Formats: sequence, structure tokens, C-alpha cells
Amino acid sequence: MTLGAALWRRKFWILVPTLLAFLASLGLVNILPTRYSGEARVLLENRETVYSRPTADTRQDPAIDPEAVASQVQIVMSKDLALKVIRDMELTQRAEFDPLSKGLGIVHIVGMLTGLMNDPRAIPLEERVLQTFYKRLLVFPQGKSRVISIEFQSEDPQLAADVANRIAEEYLSREELAKRDTSKITSDWLDKAIEPLMKKVMAADAKVEAFRASKGLFVGSNNMTISNQQLAEMNSQLATARTQQADLTSRAKLIREAVRLGRVFETSEINNNELVRRPLEQRAALKAQIAFDERTLLPGHPRMQELNSQLRDLEAQVRAAAERAARALENDARAAGARLESLQAELNNQKRSAALSNEDEVQLKALEREALALREQLVSYRNKFLDAAARSSETASPADGRIISRAFAQNDPAFPKRLPIVALVTLGTLVVSSALVASLHLMARVSHFGMADFATPAGYPLPGLPPLVPAPLVPPPRGGGGGGGGGGGAVRRRGLIDAVIGKFRKSEAETGPVWPMPAPAATPRIAPAANGWFDEPAAEEPVREPVSARAASSLPDQVAAELALLGMPGRAKVMVLQGLDREARVALQAMRLARRLAQDGATVILDLSGANPLYPRVVGEGATGLADYLIGTVELADILHRDPRSRVHLVPAGEPLATHLAGPQARQSVQSLVKVLAQAYAFVLIDAGNVGGAAEFATEAADCLGLVAPEGADEGYLQQAIARLEEITAAPVLLIDDQPGRALDAAA
Repeated sequence: MTLGAALWRRKFWILVPTLLAFLASLGLVNILPTRYSGEARVLLENRETVYSRPTADTRQDPAIDPEAVASQVQIVMSKDLALKVIRDMELTQRAEFDPLSKGLGIVHIVGMLTGLMNDPRAIPLEERVLQTFYKRLLVFPQGKSRVISIEFQSEDPQLAADVANRIAEEYLSREELAKRDTSKITSDWLDKAIEPLMKKVMAADAKVEAFRASKGLFVGSNNMTISNQQLAEMNSQLATARTQQADLTSRAKLIREAVRLGRVFETSEINNNELVRRPLEQRAALKAQIAFDERTLLPGHPRMQELNSQLRDLEAQVRAAAERAARALENDARAAGARLESLQAELNNQKRSAALSNEDEVQLKALEREALALREQLVSYRNKFLDAAARSSETASPADGRIISRAFAQNDPAFPKRLPIVALVTLGTLVVSSALVASLHLMARVSHFGMADFATPAGYPLPGLPPLVPAPLVPPPRGGGGGGGGGGGAVRRRGLIDAVIGKFRKSEAETGPVWPMPAPAATPRIAPAANGWFDEPAAEEPVREPVSARAASSLPDQVAAELALLGMPGRAKVMVLQGLDREARVALQAMRLARRLAQDGATVILDLSGANPLYPRVVGEGATGLADYLIGTVELADILHRDPRSRVHLVPAGEPLATHLAGPQARQSVQSLVKVLAQAYAFVLIDAGNVGGAAEFATEAADCLGLVAPEGADEGYLQQAIARLEEITAAPVLLIDDQPGRALDAAA
């Protein structure tokens, strides 16, 4: 039976617990006290501006990372904040927050008596309320955002909203107070540090002035010492003197060069001279007169001679004036040179004085730098003190967060969620019950393939059969009686047999009784030479009546008679059929023999070869078989199929079994299956394929072995095969001639 069928068969084990769970959850959700939830949300952000931030702080707003959000969540859940809210909201006076307000429960009393619980009365009231407060409080960040949700539950919806809002307000108030405390602490420290620093600045300035006065390093204009300022002025005068001397020398040289070349009238120095300007004007007028008279007078005329004489005198005067101007300029140049020499000497003296004062100036600059550093530190402290003092006032520094959603009273209770709880409990019970039933079914399937003994209690009745005695896995020698089996696995074995019995009862309802059980009888054994059978010499046995009135002349009748001679009353006879080679038609002989044995009792064929097409034709293509049973997808009753032409039951292979029979666990499962079939049937025929195949291990459980040999088989090879089988088991080996008969299609 499949897993679904197993669940349906045990449906009451699933439906009854599910119904009970539904009723219990329905009653529980109506008994539990109703609690409402209030939720407030706080957005974390830096609320400082350029006005509230310190003047010297030019940094950008710091980012609020996930670690900072998690830290703020812990601050919201701090014990100090919770106690402040409890006192402000007077929660200690509400019975729902004090576990002892309704008295000690039976659980607490038993726990205290056994020492497993402490006496809650020893805990202060505020601590008990605090424990309940934390059970009702839930603080968490909203996803990957910077929003913190604050949820609080209470039996009063308005109280739940008020407490959530109060927690958010108290959190922001504490953040703002922390900022103010920081600013106040900073301003107090700066106030104490400014006064000593001011004294240090004054002492440093006094030291600088005293050193400057002692060394004569006074400062003039342009923030320069007097010596350096004098040196700069003398250097400037020296440069001016050099320029003046060079200018005078060049002018005198130019005039003398013009006089030498007769170009005195072409120089600007002569033309602009006041002493020469008058003669030059007269010369110009005289030259004009000469030019006028030349039109009427010859050069030898006295008038012309007079005018030329006057012109020569004027030119001589001009040259004399130029000589005087040149001498004047040379004198001025010599004077400038003398002054230059004087300034140069004075500058050298000043340089020597400046060189002597360099060391003092270095010390003075070091003192000035120290004083300047102290002064700048003092100014910085004063500015920071003013900023901190301004920000330490109330509402000067806002908290780094704001309430973006305030809690309000809810009409829908947060606990218990009646419909989800009832649905989840009912569905969970349904799933768990189904899983347990399925697990028990699968565990029973696994135990069927295990090493446990599947013996059935002695005397377990089967329809139409006398009480059965459990048979051992390896039968005793021929003629021996049935042995007892172990008691392990008896309950599971009974269930498997019940499944087979149910299959038979269904068949009886359709076609009548499956196995008529006539009185057991036996026919005299036939000598091997007469019928082609090989067997060890038989002991003398009493002559028994024939199995039926029909003469035992056919091969199936002879095998049936031989099986009857084996005795073993009270238990099934297991016969394993194997072929000498691939030419042997083992499946055809098994079907013929099974249909004959079905006249004497319930018969089943177990196909271990998995290679013969006869069985699929008999039971139908795609029918479930032994391979499905070994992998655990079906049960025993699902692999038992009815032969449409007889009352034989058939367990087909389903698919090739070579891989399934490779392991020891699968072989143990097949052996256990043979034991189960032996308890439910009178005859069990096992088609083990050819000699030496994968199913050869099944011969260990045989009461009789049948070796099917085709016509013309080699006698030497036949004797070797029989010897091999006799080494494996002590059961008798029967040689069955594969006589010509109906084809496979006719047999199917």
C-alpha cells in the first residue's frame, strides 16, 4: 500500500488530534488576556546647523551607520530610562504590571516548594514591574533605515500609546540633556583654564620687552628694529649717491665730446643752459642778418666781414660756456663721489653693528614666538568658552533625532491574534500528525528490510489452512519437521500476513476460494532412469494415496507428487527453479507447475530473474513488482498479482533486479519476504534464473530445487551444475526436462 493509502487508513489518528487542537486553541485564545499595542517611531539624524555647531567646527555632518542605530536602540532599552517612565506613568500602581497582584499561582508555589523557582515576593515592587515592562517593550530598527520603532503592549490601548510616546520623548530629552552636559563640562573646564593661561601670556610679553630693552633691539616703523631700519635707509642713500655721480659724469662727458666734435650746438645740455641761451639767440639773429645781406653784398664787403666776425665771437662764447658747463658737471660728479665714499664707510660700520646684534635678535624672536603661541591659545580658549557657554543653555543643542510618528490607541488587539493562532495550531497539528503517521509507516518499511526476524506466532490461522508453525530460513534435511522461529518482529509479520489475507479475501469474493485444501497425499516416487529426474536414493516411506484421481503422467503432476513426498506438514513448501543455461525456459515451466500446484493449495511465484517477458504478459505491462518493494515505494499486497487463467498469485520483478540484489541488505529483505510468503501460501515457487546468477542465494531457503535443462544439454555440464547446487544446500535437486510445449504467448 502506498504512503497515501497508509495515511488514509490511519486518518483518524490525524483528524482526531487536529480537531482536538482546533478546539483547544479556540478555547485558549478566548481565555488569554487581550493586549493592545502602541508604536512610536523616531528618526535618527544630525540636527546641528551652522549656528548651533561650534564656530571652529567645519566638519561635515557625520553619517549614522548601522552600529550607531543599534547603539541607540540599546539606549532606548536602558534601565534608567525604563525606571523613569515607570515612575512618571505610575505603572507600579497598575495590577497588570505586577505579577503578585493576583496572588501566587500553583506553578510558582510548586516551583518554590521544589526549589526550582525563587520567591517573587522577595523582589521589590519596582523590579517586578520593570521585568513586566521589558516583556511588553519591543524596540527595533526599521529595516536598513535610521528609524527606530518603539512598541509597547498593555491591556489598555490608550496606556500602550502613552507609554510608547513617553519612552520616545524621554529618549530625546536624555539625548538633548547629554549634549547640554557636554557643553557645560567643556565651558567649566575652559573657564578654569583661561585665567592661568592669561598669566602665562602676560609673563611672556614682559620677558620679550625686557630682553628688547636690555639689548637695544627697539622696533621702529614697519615692525623693524632701529639698526635694521638705519641700515636700510643708508643703503637707500648710497644707491642714490651712486646714481647721481654716474649721471653727472655722463653729462660732463657728453658735453666735452660735443665740443671736441664741434657739435656743441646740438646738445641739450648746451641748449638748455641759461648762460648760453642768450648768445644762442643772438647768433641765430646774426645768421639771419648775414643771410639777408648776402643777397646784395659780396663776402669781402666790410659789412659782411663785420657780421662774420660777430658770428665767430658768439660761437666762441658758446664754446666757452660749454666748457664751463662741463667743468661744473665734473665738479658735481667729484662731490657726489666723495659723498658716496662717506656713505659707503658709514654703511660698513652699520653692517658691523647689525652683525653683532643678530644673536640677540634670534633670542628675541624665540621669545616673541612663545608669547604669540600663548596669546593665540588664549584667544582660542576664549572663543570656545563663549561657544560652549552659549550651547549649554536649554534648547541650544537639539537631540540627534525626532519623533516622526506618534503612537495612538489601537482598536485591533495585538495579542492574541485569534484567527492566525487557531489556524497555525490546527495546521501544525495536522502536519505533525501526518508526519508521525508517515514516519511510523516508513520506519515499519525500513524494519521490514532489516535484519530482524519476522517469525509469526505459532498457530496463527489462515483461511482454509491449519495453524502454521514458523519455518526457519534454511530448512532441515528432507523428511524433517518444521522448526520454530524467533519472536522478534512478530507484530510487523502479522501485519504483512494480514495484507496477504486481505488480498486473498478480495479474490475469494470475485472467483471463489483460492485454495481448496484436500487431504495431503503422495504418489510413489519414480526412479530417475524412468522419468529423467535425478535425486539421491530415497528412504523407504509408506505408500500414500494419489494426490487426485487423475493419473500423475504429466511433468507438473510428477513434480507435484514429488513435492508431496517431501512431507513437512503444517507449513509451505518452497521450491527454487533455476535454468541450466539461457536456453532453458524456466518461467514457462514455473507457470505450468504453479497452475498445477494451485489445484492442491495456494501458490505464489516469486520472480527473481527479472529478465523473462512471460510474467509482464501475465500480470500486465507496468505492474508493480519486487523492485518497487525493495526500494520501499509499495507494500507487499501491492506486488501480489492474480494469474487471469488460474488462482496462482505472481510477484513479478518489475524491472531488472541485478543491481537491487547486489547488496546483503536487499538479499536479507528477499529472504524475509520468502518467509512471509511461506506463512501465507501452501507452495512458494521462486524463479531464480540461470545457475550462478544474482538470485542463486535464494536456494538457501529452498525445500526443493528444480533444475530446468533444455533438450540436448551436455551431460558433463549438467552433472557439474547439479553438484554445485548440492554444495549450496542440502535440499533435493530435481532435474526438469524443458519439454516442447505451448509457446510463451499461449502460456500467458
